[in-house]
Order: sequence, then C-alpha cells, then structure tokens
Amino acid sequence: MKKNIPNIITSLNLLLGWTSIYFAYLGEIDWAVSVILLASLFDYLDGFTARKFNVQSALGAQLDSFADLITFGIAPVIIVFFVSSISLFYVEKDMGFWLFFVLGLIPLLGAIRLARFNTVKEKSAFFIGLPIPAFALITISLTWTYIEFNTLIINIANHEIIFPTTILLISLLMVSKWKFLSLKVKNLNFDQNKLLFIWAISSLIFLIVLIIFGNSFLILPIVLFLYLFFSLINNFI
Repeated sequence: MKKNIPNIITSLNLLLGWTSIYFAYLGEIDWAVSVILLASLFDYLDGFTARKFNVQSALGAQLDSFADLITFGIAPVIIVFFVSSISLFYVEKDMGFWLFFVLGLIPLLGAIRLARFNTVKEKSAFFIGLPIPAFALITISLTWTYIEFNTLIINIANHEIIFPTTILLISLLMVSKWKFLSLKVKNLNFDQNKLLFIWAISSLIFLIVLIIFGNSFLILPIVLFLYLFFSLINNFI
C-alpha cells in the first residue's frame, strides 16, 4: 500500500487539473485558479512522499508528467483563454478560434519541457528551463492580477493582446536552456544557496509589507516575479 501513496496523490493532482478546466468553462475563474493552487500542493507532496518512503518508480515519474501537463500545462491556458476571449476585441473580430489555437502552443512547450526533463539523466542543482508548475503559478497569478486591476488595465491600448502574448512569451522559458532555482535544497549552507536565501528573505519582506498595506492578493505574483528575477540573475553571475 505504501508504494501506491505517491501515485494516488499524483492522481488527485490530475483530477484537480481536470476540475479547474471545468470551473474555467463555467467562468468561475476564482475557483479555477484556487484549484490549481491546491493541485500545486499535491504536486509537491507526491514527490515528497515518494522520497520519504523510498518508493520512486518509472511509472510514478510518467504519471507525474501526465498529471503536470494537464494541471499545469492545459488548465492554466484554458483559464487564460476564457479570461481573454470575453473581450470585445475577440468577439467582434470572431478571433476566438485563433486565440485558442495560438495558446495551444503553450501546452506543447510544456510537453517538450516534461519530455526533456524525463530523458535527462544528469543531476543538477538547478532546473534547466522553467518548471511547468512554476509556469502555471506565474500564469494564474498574472491572471488574478489582470482581473483585479481590470479597471486600470482596460485603459491600456491592446491589453487584450498584451495579456495572452505575455503568457505565451513566459512559456518559452520552459524550453530555454536557462537555469532556474530549485527549491529542493540538500542543506542550509548559505554560500551554496545564496540566491535562494535572498529570494526567501525578499519574499518575506514583501509579504509583510503587502499585508500591512492590504494588498495581500499581490503576494503570489511578486514572490513569483522575484523567483524569475533571481533565477535569471543566476545565469549571469
């Protein structure tokens, strides 16, 4: 039974991704986003339990990739599509299909990222290319921000195009050769994990400031932006 626990958790991850797509189709974007946030917890727990019980398996690795593709590759893009497609720009020009088609490049890039991860044998202290769960969290946090600031963003020219294009450009990081910080630290040595510590401290400072000023919904976007920022810096130092 113990060896099946990680796969059960991974299966719940996949089902949550499927559920997020359902809520997106209903236009319940808050629920769709919240379900992906919950799925990201299960995504962490399946790997944690597999290592804790020492029951890693080839089946588990493949199942994890399939779950990640649905939950973190397809579901967030469906959310982006529905948030973008309600704009009069796409409705009046009857461009919904083309928006959907172009956004389909994102799960394709996610699939390439996962396939490459599964076939690389060398171990690294960093992720090569943006991990697909990180991409999903960045996507839903930007979507949340886009919705929250809609009254301000609506005055920005071509915002209907800028938003999905930004998500598409970020998705290219998944197939890049750039190194991204891994949260799977083996020790707490500051010199070996300097940028990770700086990111954690910076995130904590922003968290406190945003809570004080009542903008707590910006915590996730800013923490993830800092993750991208320090990861990209790491490639040049």
